[in-house]
Amino acid sequence: MKKLLFPLTLPLTIISFSIFSKWWYVIAIDAKDVFAYGFPLIYKCEGFHTSMSTQYFLTEMAFNFLCYFAFWLLFIGMINKFWNIQFPKYISKLFWYVCSILFGAFMYLSCEFDDRYLLKRPFEIKLIDCGLTVLEKHSTDREKYLKLKGN
Repeated sequence: MKKLLFPLTLPLTIISFSIFSKWWYVIAIDAKDVFAYGFPLIYKCEGFHTSMSTQYFLTEMAFNFLCYFAFWLLFIGMINKFWNIQFPKYISKLFWYVCSILFGAFMYLSCEFDDRYLLKRPFEIKLIDCGLTVLEKHSTDREKYLKLKGN
């Protein structure tokens, strides 16, 4: 199992953490309505200080990352218990290349748009709607969500 931890579990965690998430349409108390992202906790939302920026909440992000890691560790551990996984080295390299590209793109965009990194989310929220998303592609029509909840 130790041989699968670094070459398989960690890259799958990073890839799934980057691609699959949950969107939340919320009203931030004493602020505007925003789309937030994260599963099981909100770890990212639109920035309030400037347009095109993002706020990241590091405590929630670390907890979410550990949840994804635990899922993949248990999943791969159960599969490895019944079938011995022989993992080719080129697949491991491919996973790490994809992870590096995703991380590099994230770092570039983060520096380019004046993102903020906060230890915890400093505001309360009121949930309007939520759903699952892949690569943060979902309807962002705010009027649709407000009409659904009758606000």
